[in-house]
Amino acid sequence: MAVTISATLLLSAGGRKIVHETSHDTEKAGKTPSPLILQENEGDHLVHRAGPLGGVPFTIKVDSQFGNSEDFFVFAETLAVGQTIPFHKHDNAEEILVFEDPGATIIVGNKSASAGAHSIVFIPRNTWISATNSAGKEIHLLAIFSRHGFENYMRAISAKPGEPLSPLSPDELTQLRAMGHAVYWDSSKGPYPPGVAHP
Repeated sequence: MAVTISATLLLSAGGRKIVHETSHDTEKAGKTPSPLILQENEGDHLVHRAGPLGGVPFTIKVDSQFGNSEDFFVFAETLAVGQTIPFHKHDNAEEILVFEDPGATIIVGNKSASAGAHSIVFIPRNTWISATNSAGKEIHLLAIFSRHGFENYMRAISAKPGEPLSPLSPDELTQLRAMGHAVYWDSSKGPYPPGVAHP
């Protein structure tokens, strides 16, 4: 007999109610994973409406809603010149970043390097990561998570292209990040979290 424990978080963000089931068993109930062959422009297109990447488009390629995956979350994003993914970490999933283009400056844990074309960055759980586009052109990347969780945050802080990008309060962002198993570094404490490499 399987016991299912479900937790539901209900937030009102920008007039939208967001309900997420966080139990892995509940997510799988009644859904069958769908095989997908996705071309570069295919997926669930969204735009960050808040946070440090507000206004930046991204595409969810695979998650529990798109493809009904049981484990993986995958999204694609393009970093503009000079754009930074700020220091953050995930407590529930390992992550792999695949950089299709050269020129990203990466800090992951105690390592720092410039990522070349087709570089792969492995990010263990609870490891600080930051990436900056130091090239003179856009950088395309793919983020692959070993478990569901972060997609809840990504969907909650996004809108469909053409929809209004209604803001979120700092408290709402904090709650949504916790729901998505993400912690972002408070830069008022300094530019670098403890233990990370300094360029």
